[in-house]
Amino acid sequence: MKNLLFCLFITFCFYSKIYSQVTKQIEPTWVNNISYLESEIDEDEVTEGVHVLLFDNQVNIPNETIFYRLVTKITDNVGIQNASTINISYDPTYQALKFHKISIIRNGEVIDKLNISNIQVMRRELNAENYLYDGSLSAVMNISDVRTDDIIDYSYSIIGFNPIHNNAFSSSFYLNDFESIGKINTDILSKKKLKYKLINTLIEPVISKANNLYKYHWETVNTKKVDYEESTPAWKLIYESVFISEYDSWKDVVDWGVAVFKLNKKIDSKLQTKIDEINSTYETNGGKIKSTLDFVQNEIRYLGLESGIGSYKPFPPNQVFNQRFGDCKDKSLLMVTMLNKMGIEAYPMIVNTVLKHNIKELLPSPKFFNHCVIKVIDGKREYYYDPTIPNQGGDYDSTHFPNYEYGLVLKKGNESFDEIRSPFENKVETFEEYTLEEIGKGAHLKVITTYHEYEADKMRNYFKNNSINAIDKEYKKFYSNYYYNVSSVKPPSIKDKLRLNVFEVHEEYQIDSIWQPLIEKEKHIAVSFTPTSLLNTLYVPTKDKRKTDLAIVFPILREHRIKVNLPTDWTINNDKLFVNSPGFYFEWTVNYNKKEKFIDLNYYLKPKKSYITTDEYDQYNKDVRKVDQSLGYYIYIPENYTESIFTPKNSFFEGIAVLFKFLLIIGVIVVIVLFIFLYSEKRKRSKNL
Repeated sequence: MKNLLFCLFITFCFYSKIYSQVTKQIEPTWVNNISYLESEIDEDEVTEGVHVLLFDNQVNIPNETIFYRLVTKITDNVGIQNASTINISYDPTYQALKFHKISIIRNGEVIDKLNISNIQVMRRELNAENYLYDGSLSAVMNISDVRTDDIIDYSYSIIGFNPIHNNAFSSSFYLNDFESIGKINTDILSKKKLKYKLINTLIEPVISKANNLYKYHWETVNTKKVDYEESTPAWKLIYESVFISEYDSWKDVVDWGVAVFKLNKKIDSKLQTKIDEINSTYETNGGKIKSTLDFVQNEIRYLGLESGIGSYKPFPPNQVFNQRFGDCKDKSLLMVTMLNKMGIEAYPMIVNTVLKHNIKELLPSPKFFNHCVIKVIDGKREYYYDPTIPNQGGDYDSTHFPNYEYGLVLKKGNESFDEIRSPFENKVETFEEYTLEEIGKGAHLKVITTYHEYEADKMRNYFKNNSINAIDKEYKKFYSNYYYNVSSVKPPSIKDKLRLNVFEVHEEYQIDSIWQPLIEKEKHIAVSFTPTSLLNTLYVPTKDKRKTDLAIVFPILREHRIKVNLPTDWTINNDKLFVNSPGFYFEWTVNYNKKEKFIDLNYYLKPKKSYITTDEYDQYNKDVRKVDQSLGYYIYIPENYTESIFTPKNSFFEGIAVLFKFLLIIGVIVVIVLFIFLYSEKRKRSKNL
């Protein structure tokens, strides 16, 4: 009973704390009241029945407060569902949420809807599927009695900045969105002058000073919506944006990171035992590095507790080692610590996996990074590792490292980025051998696919995470998209050359019906062959012009060979195609071996970079269409042809009949020759007489 009462008391205290963080409060006096423009709604620009009249964002840096106000108009009943629900997220470890007003404006009348008891606070982990738990809470309120043509006007403040930044402010703001907005207002109050950078806009701030505070003001009206094009590179900054930071240089960010990652406790005996075990087992630094990497990648599971300062500061290596889980920064610091204790130089390194090289275009700030990896220095050689990738093959000097492009090493005194040029090609070699049976019948198919580097890592994890039966069904389903009645002769088998990081998959199928009607040629049947490993590697444009760069998959290399064993001799022409485009190189050859009756199709594709510029787009568009047209190869035959035309019959009586016909033809020829000979002899005698 005492335990029950204690649990109830703790639960009450917890919820009391949560609800004390969500309260009602009048708008701060420093907030500037911004008007909205209802009359300038362009109905043609409204989607989903809601138009944003005003998005107001005001920041008071000294007060650590961000004020938000959102005014929307419901233009159609379909907009009621979304517009009538308010959902605000905050981190309860250092933030408090204050609602100022929630109103409906209907026919000029303001209806107050703010009732703090109607607000539900709940925990919603949006990244739980990625094993990241940020501890944020959502304050949710469903507004009652919302109707078409209503204007919903609400405002709130989030108080508290993450203490991990030591009062150094940095952030970014958008001046437009995917939909047109009536007005966007951004005000920032600061005790000192701010550094800012404009992206995709020329709108300079209006700067003023009052009450010993600098005020930076941006305003956009009837904003032009972002015109997003398909396959735009993820690193491309497409919004009209403002970046602000109080960090003076990247060296300041490095100094911040060094302090955040600093060890405050000695290594405990359990972790030291593991370090000593690796250190004594391997004589070379390479062996120690690889063994430590394998341990951190495969024995420390990925799990991130990201609330509060935990979103930036790693947990101590002792804790991570003992609990056997951690996120990217936890695993990186653990690995760095273990290597350092073995006398190997290593450092954490922060990267942005999306922005990549564009991270250098932003102002210095730790907020603009989203991942942590490590850099190891062994003599004159430098190596990079990502401790969050499990089951990686290769040796210490050939372990695949993703193409993050740039990283900031958290080493005291460092003030610049490491440029990381990935040497990996991530090759996939596919060999498919089709043995065709009788014309119009089925075929036997053998497939050997060899994966290298990142592709090998990916397939190794795929086979570890799925049963062979499930993989067999998935693979069979893949070929069933191309042919009818596909069955597995045996389940897929693998050969894993771990140190070389080469992963082979062997497959074997029986295709009962491989011939299909040929649409392009009536009354013909055909067999088609497609280098499936090349599909979806090059984007085939759907329009002639682009305004932004085009992303393509990189770095990869694809080699695909298709061997077709024919049941009889065929009329096959050798062919070839070579395309050297600004963004890729492609080869295709067709070779026919008449003696052994097989076709050899060979495909080779290697992208040269990760994107196509707008200046290169026209040439890319022409070249990629040549490639696309060569990816489908087929052989065909009239559907009413009989097999006897191609394959001799084995029947004894049919053989005698053929022989009789042959002898009859020879006899006729002999008679004709004798007749001609006798006739000429007769004429010679007549002349002699």
